Amino acid sequence: MEQLLGVKLGCLFALLALTLGCGLIPICFKWFQIDAAGGHHRRVLGLLGCISAGVFLGAGFMHMTAEALEEIESQIQKFIVQISECGKFFW
Repeated sequence: MEQLLGVKLGCLFALLALTLGCGLIPICFKWFQIDAAGGHHRRVLGLLGCISAGVFLGAGFMHMTAEALEEIESQIQKFIVQISECGKFFW
């Protein structure tokens, strides 16, 4: 059991290091620095920024949609139960 925990922690830190390393690589290249970019490069960097913002917004909306659908479904079930109970009194 402790060996499995060690493997999980090792994978966690390896994934963290890999993500940070790949995320910080563009800082080293002059092409990705917005101050040094001109004309076409500035437009490409702006487009890449918009695409990445869209990815994060889409992921956030998908996450919220899943939770909202679960809540809506439970509210519909409660409403159906209330309607069926009210119907007993009127018939």
